[in-house]
Amino acid sequence: MIDDYLNQAAQKKISTLWTLYNGLSAATLVLTGSAPAQTFRLAVTLSASGEHSDCAGTVTVNGTETLTFTVAARKTTTTSLTALPTITTSGLDCNVLVTCISTSGSDIYQVTYEDFACRWEDTQIGYVNSTGSWTQSNAKVIAKAAYVVNDVIRKYGTTTEYPIKKVLAAPGLSGAEEFRVFML
Repeated sequence: MIDDYLNQAAQKKISTLWTLYNGLSAATLVLTGSAPAQTFRLAVTLSASGEHSDCAGTVTVNGTETLTFTVAARKTTTTSLTALPTITTSGLDCNVLVTCISTSGSDIYQVTYEDFACRWEDTQIGYVNSTGSWTQSNAKVIAKAAYVVNDVIRKYGTTTEYPIKKVLAAPGLSGAEEFRVFML
């Protein structure tokens, strides 16, 4: 019954670290994806993975900058990049994670949006938040999606993003959750 009512669409924002490589070490790492649209540096994290636990060795970026590791650790490059680099390793037998960071050292995230069926009602509703204070929402969204407080959503076709401020579970006659109401 609720499915007929959920005749609109919204999108959940999904932010993930901009990852160029995540796998076992190799002489030359085969990078995936594309370079960020901004100037960036690299963060290289070495970690043990099962029987692959030798994290002592080097990682070289574009043949000019070498990071030397003696144990599992995270190190960052100093060279600014605008395109995908060539990364080689030597002496390593472990997991290598290569992510993009800004020139100031902050992680760079890739943002995608996941569609979900909902009923979006632009309405102002007062409610008591988790700290016991009265709060006013700008919209109410009804959906089957299992999102939580602080997830970010937007109405389909718009760019304005709203954090979920409160989640109310709505049980059906059987007592099982049938849908959720998100206060934005």
